[in-house]
Amino acid sequence: HLRRACCWLDAGPVAMSAKYTPIAGYPDGVYNFGPRQRRDVAWFWSFLAVILATAAGGLIAYAGRDESPSAADARLGVACSAPNFHFSDVLAANAARFEAANARRTTPPAANANAALGQDRVVVPAAGSRTLGAPSAATSAPSTVPGADADAPFDASAFVEAAYPWLIAAFVASFFLGALLLWTFQRCANSMVWGVVYAKVGVMFALTLSFAAAGATVPAIIFALLTALTAFVFYLWRDELNLVASLLAVATRGLRDNPHIVTAVVGLQLAAFAWLVPCVGFMMFANMNGRVAVSPDAVAQDANTKVCSDSLGAAVDCCAWVTEAWVPPYLFLATVSGIWFISAALETRLFVIGGTICQWYFAPVGTTDFSSGVPRALGHALGPSFGSVCFGSFVLTMVELARSAAERLRREDRDNILVCIIVTCLECVYAIIEYISKFAMLQASVTGEAFCDAAASVTDLLSRNFLTAYGTYAFPGMILQGASLVIAVGFGCATWLLSYGVFAATLSANAGLYAGLVGILSGIISLVVMSFFAMIALNVVDAVFLCYAMDKDRNSVHRGELHAVLHEVNEKNQPQGGLVRNPGGQYAYGSYA
Repeated sequence: HLRRACCWLDAGPVAMSAKYTPIAGYPDGVYNFGPRQRRDVAWFWSFLAVILATAAGGLIAYAGRDESPSAADARLGVACSAPNFHFSDVLAANAARFEAANARRTTPPAANANAALGQDRVVVPAAGSRTLGAPSAATSAPSTVPGADADAPFDASAFVEAAYPWLIAAFVASFFLGALLLWTFQRCANSMVWGVVYAKVGVMFALTLSFAAAGATVPAIIFALLTALTAFVFYLWRDELNLVASLLAVATRGLRDNPHIVTAVVGLQLAAFAWLVPCVGFMMFANMNGRVAVSPDAVAQDANTKVCSDSLGAAVDCCAWVTEAWVPPYLFLATVSGIWFISAALETRLFVIGGTICQWYFAPVGTTDFSSGVPRALGHALGPSFGSVCFGSFVLTMVELARSAAERLRREDRDNILVCIIVTCLECVYAIIEYISKFAMLQASVTGEAFCDAAASVTDLLSRNFLTAYGTYAFPGMILQGASLVIAVGFGCATWLLSYGVFAATLSANAGLYAGLVGILSGIISLVVMSFFAMIALNVVDAVFLCYAMDKDRNSVHRGELHAVLHEVNEKNQPQGGLVRNPGGQYAYGSYA
């Protein structure tokens, strides 16, 4: 018993007591301090093999890169005009291919009646239509931007020189804003929650007034109805919103007692960025392995200007760069490698947060030093449980690839109702997988189980305590993201005003344009950084909820203030009635007579 007491942090005020009986086969404790067994080792080696293969392929691509032609030579066909390219014959073959393809697609209108069900449709360019890159009257006409000098065109180098100090300052200031966001939710969560609600309704009401003032009656009516509906929904859910405020307030205390969670997470994000940069470079080097060929889009060349055109008459390059046969598979491998590495960093973040919060949650009363929690959880994540991290991140990688493929299919076939239905159903499947994967990783961070075992045990834990409805509770994320958006917009506007005052005094032209761009970019940077902090807070909420489920499963109470809030949140999600036990041993709710 002494050895088990040293390895596990007990789950209740009856710590190390012989009277305590484990529930559902759990050991005498919650957090597994170790030494832990290595789990899912095969996935660690698979992850390492993909990373090494990507790096090796990138180095080979760098060593074997070929010299590509200049843009001018490719544009006018100089790079592919040698006799061995058979330039004229290829142009004629391209023209014949496009004519044959157009003939196959051209069918009577009756044959296209069922095009919405996935049959080929004829796309006929409208009068005045153009392809990408062709000039048009709308785009060639000069635009007037407030604060821009019509005689002074936009100078990219001048803008970068003037803007980069502001953008660096915005990036640094955004971290302070993120910390301020968490602090305000800890101190005055109720005001923050209702401030976001009022801001959301206020913005919709302002849009309604804007449409009405512009004379757009139909959009004004639609937004008025949406505004009224949104306000009514928030009114109906006012008790739940107050509970969310309490939930966020008590959950952020875990971040206050474990500030190095943010330090560790920032380090993990930097590690992901450190791999992403060379990975993108490897992909660029791979695309440099190839040869020059006649463009497959070119069908004719003007004898005077030497400019080539496609089947629609738009100007295109006469020459194209054709990569070697191994490049597309390598690009796919590098894409999988990049997404998998980023997902591994995100899963490690979740693992570290789960392990740290569990140690904090179940710490003995009066404990004030939690400095060892983050290093211990990080050591477990990068050590015995790294295979589970790789497994969980691989699941997320496959979900992301499948979602991208489905979204691309939906964009390419917008009018196909079957595709829309399938993509919508798949989104539900993806959400379920991500939900299970999230709590499985949190469970693995606490117990050190393998990924699949953790998924099974946490599902049983939540269902046994009637806590599965938490997955549909989306208010915390909506509130945090809404607060981040409001602060980012305000920060962008402030940066715009300050930079305009400086640019107006130091620049000779385009002060308003440059200041507007600086404000927009600063707002985007601030939103990204604060969304990062919001995601940390949401992960802490998830970890606290799992600890509450473990506490509830053991009939014990830690962190009484958290129990009070989470119990009320759980009661709000449960049906009303009495708890009965079926003959088979399962529990169910029965309505009162």
